[in-house]
Amino acid sequence: MKKYLMAYGQDLIGFTLSENNPVDVIIPEVITPIKNLNREIIQSLKNPYGSESFSTLVNPKSKIVFIVDDNTRPTPTKKIIEPILEILKNSRIPDSSISIIIALGGHRKLNKEEMISILGKEIFNHYRVVNHDARAKDDLVYMGETTFGTPVSLNREVYQSDLRILIGLIKPHNQAGYTGGGKAILPGVCGIETILSNHSFRSTGHPKSRLGIIKGNPIREDINEGLNKIGPTFMVNLVSDHLGNYGKVFSGDYIEAHCKGVEYLDKIAKKTVIHKADICICGTPHPIDINFYQMLNSLSAPYRSEFPFIEKNGIIIVAGRAFEGISSGNFYTELKHNVNNISLLWEKVKKSKLFSFSDRPALHIFLEGALKYEIIVISGKENAQYFQDMNIMYFENIDDSLKYALKKKGHSSRIAVLPYAPYVICNYEKKN
Repeated sequence: MKKYLMAYGQDLIGFTLSENNPVDVIIPEVITPIKNLNREIIQSLKNPYGSESFSTLVNPKSKIVFIVDDNTRPTPTKKIIEPILEILKNSRIPDSSISIIIALGGHRKLNKEEMISILGKEIFNHYRVVNHDARAKDDLVYMGETTFGTPVSLNREVYQSDLRILIGLIKPHNQAGYTGGGKAILPGVCGIETILSNHSFRSTGHPKSRLGIIKGNPIREDINEGLNKIGPTFMVNLVSDHLGNYGKVFSGDYIEAHCKGVEYLDKIAKKTVIHKADICICGTPHPIDINFYQMLNSLSAPYRSEFPFIEKNGIIIVAGRAFEGISSGNFYTELKHNVNNISLLWEKVKKSKLFSFSDRPALHIFLEGALKYEIIVISGKENAQYFQDMNIMYFENIDDSLKYALKKKGHSSRIAVLPYAPYVICNYEKKN
């Protein structure tokens, strides 16, 4: 027997597999950490991609808005914006001209304690910090449609600012290819109709709407075009690895700088396998395991890549605490009410706009997997009833789930272990 470890929130859980099982462990590379992140950020601001240096973009009369990630991203927001705030101070920009908006998209609002955990008490108390509300129509400005047909409605304060600073983390994303870049604005601080259109079935179901793909990806291209409708925007994104090591800062134009960041990340995150797996075991680190909706970033790793590496009718085991339950929307309700006919629910997802942003793309991603593979969830026992109601196979521990999976697929099944599934982009390549 051989022992393996995988992420389970802030912890690691272990399990053993027989030597009879061919096992592929798919894990990203480890980054050589930046020695001085503060200095790296300042140098990046002085030498950005596709933009003038940051200091030339601001003056004492500038109205500045930071757009930052919520608590579903492991972005070290405080560490990134501290040196930028120092530059703004040296540029004699009043604190009252600076605001920070949490880019919630369609996610739930954060409370005071959660915002402080992202920004630190000093920044939170010193500057105006607000949650974006995608459904507050009076706080939005309509800016026309993209060529994809997306009606772009933008947070009014973001629209009225002289410079928008996008703070984020570049990591794999199962629809837009990667996080970061213009995603801070669309969906981050746009209206719900904008978000629903950008995440429509036409887009999420497109063969290029996959992990690790930007070119031809309708979601990412729609985002980039939507941002063309607003004023000066400057991106400051960080690339880190699955262990939280900070690798490099990418600043400047939200397309050019983001593409440079993606090139860097690909060397760390992209992996090729030459055998398809019968069983995939996917670990979910914190905070991506905040709820089952976010855990779909792990669950979908085997089948949302350009060339999926799981066999037809394979089993996917996904582990995560899901300490906030299923989601903040109606994912649970829709699955519970259609538990005996998910094929019908799939047709509803394809044809209708009945679902909230929080759930519509999530239902799509989940059903796409559930109709092709058997899904097993390992989570806290407080979630057991939820998964039972949704007819999703649930186990409280990894050992019991493996016994079930091996009995069903055979004790010599090929297994892929993804200890940090949301951080890897893995494609199958048939061996000649």
